[in-house]
Amino acid sequence: MLEVHRSATFLAVMVISITACRSGSREPAGGDEGATAAFSASDSARIAAADSAFQAAVNSGDAAAVAGVYASDASLLPPNLPVRRGRDAIRAFWAGLLDAYTVKFEISPDIIEGRGDLAYNMGRYRFTAVPKAKSASGIADEGKFVEILKKQPDGTWKYAVDIYNSNLAPHR
Repeated sequence: MLEVHRSATFLAVMVISITACRSGSREPAGGDEGATAAFSASDSARIAAADSAFQAAVNSGDAAAVAGVYASDASLLPPNLPVRRGRDAIRAFWAGLLDAYTVKFEISPDIIEGRGDLAYNMGRYRFTAVPKAKSASGIADEGKFVEILKKQPDGTWKYAVDIYNSNLAPHR
């Protein structure tokens, strides 16, 4: 009986998936192909510039500059912590880290793609954090991230959603 239930569930998922694939279209509604602007090499370079600005701001300990890479209504989803919504909350999050540690941060994007004014950036990060207070422990981490970016009226790209998580085993 369990095997029949599994087969029926698998079949239902396949039918829904096939139906969704057929009904979905990558064309803009109404066939207006100009409705969604192309994602250009310039857009990709501007997203890479946002990552460079983020990395430089973290490495210089400038929480305000880090927050400036995020859209005003952005969300940061740090691991094992609540979502931080809005640039002020994101600045406070990064200030907590940067006030306590001297950080060396590296970003390595693997994929940058987008359509129109939305894009995503997926890649890897690595950082070390040396405590400013001698009694604290240092931190070293490496992991992966996904950023959803929104193109701003001035042509820059800002993080709208930023999520990351470690590749390292949790401390026990």
